Amino acid sequence: MTDAETRYAQIEKELLAITYGCEKFHQYIYGQKIEVETDHKPLIPLFVKSLADCPLRIQRLLIRVQRYDLKVSYTPGKYMFTADTLSRAVDPKAELNVETEEDIRVYVDMIVQAMPVTSNKRQEIVEETKKDVELQELLATIRNGWPESKQQCPARIKQYWNIRSELSEADGIIFKGSKTVIPTSMRQYILNQVHEGHLGIEKCKKRAREVIYWPRINADITEMVQNCTSCLMYKPKQQAESLNPHAVPNRPWEKIAVDLFTLNKREYMVVVDYYSQFIEVCTLTSTTSKAVINHMKAIFARHGTPCELMSDNGPQFASQEFKSFAKEWDFHHTTSSPHYPQSNGLAENAVKIVKNLILKSQHSGQDIHRALKVYRSSPTACGKSPAELLYNRQIRSNLPMLDTLLNNQQIDTKSVRGRKDEQKVKQKERFDKHAHDLPKLKPGDHVILQDMKTNTWSQHGIIKSVNNHNRSYQIETATGEIRRRNRRHLRPDPRHQAESIPLPVQDDFELDDSAEAEPASDVRASSSPSRTTRSGRVVKPPDRLNL
Repeated sequence: MTDAETRYAQIEKELLAITYGCEKFHQYIYGQKIEVETDHKPLIPLFVKSLADCPLRIQRLLIRVQRYDLKVSYTPGKYMFTADTLSRAVDPKAELNVETEEDIRVYVDMIVQAMPVTSNKRQEIVEETKKDVELQELLATIRNGWPESKQQCPARIKQYWNIRSELSEADGIIFKGSKTVIPTSMRQYILNQVHEGHLGIEKCKKRAREVIYWPRINADITEMVQNCTSCLMYKPKQQAESLNPHAVPNRPWEKIAVDLFTLNKREYMVVVDYYSQFIEVCTLTSTTSKAVINHMKAIFARHGTPCELMSDNGPQFASQEFKSFAKEWDFHHTTSSPHYPQSNGLAENAVKIVKNLILKSQHSGQDIHRALKVYRSSPTACGKSPAELLYNRQIRSNLPMLDTLLNNQQIDTKSVRGRKDEQKVKQKERFDKHAHDLPKLKPGDHVILQDMKTNTWSQHGIIKSVNNHNRSYQIETATGEIRRRNRRHLRPDPRHQAESIPLPVQDDFELDDSAEAEPASDVRASSSPSRTTRSGRVVKPPDRLNL
């Protein structure tokens, strides 16, 4: 065996020894790509992680094997029938030789030169580190060695205990791997630099993770972005909530919906029944409350007064005159949340149908009333036409039909409601696949309102009352106005809810071991013989017979 081969074998044994003893060797050394051979043969990982992201000991070894085409095989413990004695027989009296000192010097120079900061900023970090009492105590501990247990660690630097193996010092700067540990006095400045450009929380975290570190940096970045006025103002609209459909009425004309629309410079009013989907259309000469009420009286005279009428918050329906009309004719008037037409979806869908009928009839030169007759006599999804459900009989349309089909029928209302309920369940299942309920708000919560004209979140207010049935909220704005908004148009104000926002203990990209709760250390202190994992969980050994 040549000298090069001997040296190669020795380095390979040292790498394997460190690899087997490292709990996170998959995370530190090996990437996601792992070649698996059959018949329970050893795994052959590929070196894909960058040199700067590896632990310090492994970095120094990897620097020494840069000249070789290295291939390391990992054998699970159940297949290691004989211990690798040579890799574990380390001479405790061995001193650092010249070659090792040179490797360490090369490593230190590489880390310092790779810092993505100017020389002036680097010097500022050094000066502020000297003034930082916490980092000076941490620096002394790194140089002199860490205590045996966390309980013996100074209280000021306990938050660095779980990452102690990754900490190092070079030229007066503390590093966590290849990341610079920022002094306390410079952290706000660094946060502003990270958030420059007003990127989102995850983008800012990814930027920071590459070069800097301090305890609870993820929480500080989250708080910085959530309290940024510009980011709050230009947030996108909120996601759709799960569907909350209207219940199917028990009988025809029990609950109806109304809406106005404009087409070809003419005003129309549409009234639709929730049970039968029967549509009434009126041409308006005026959109005042008086004109709308007169047409409604004519419709109610034909079909009767409903128990409930659903509408939007148009001035025709929000006037005192319409409230008096509802009280006089004895029906309950329900309005949808402002700027939320989805709540009055049946009327909006009826407007779409009527618009298409009018446009197509005008284009083809047909009578719109004949088109409405065809629609009212056509079966819906429940199998019955709107006219059948409303009148308990079919109406004579433009198709030839027997006179017996025009007689009164006994329609099974229970069966119709069952089919409609089944249709609503399927509709809700399809809609809810891409929807998620927002957290409920309560009176007294500070919120931000969406400005519907500019689509910005620029108005602030306090919730006064809540209607959870239709997710409607009454808000008092900063100017003293009372406004009604749907939950989708409200966001909790983070500046007044910083204490209630839970901070993530574990991030998707990096374990935040420094977020460990202090009471856990007290529990471990009271039971000194017990062992703990890196996350702080107490290890409970299994009960065995003491023979």
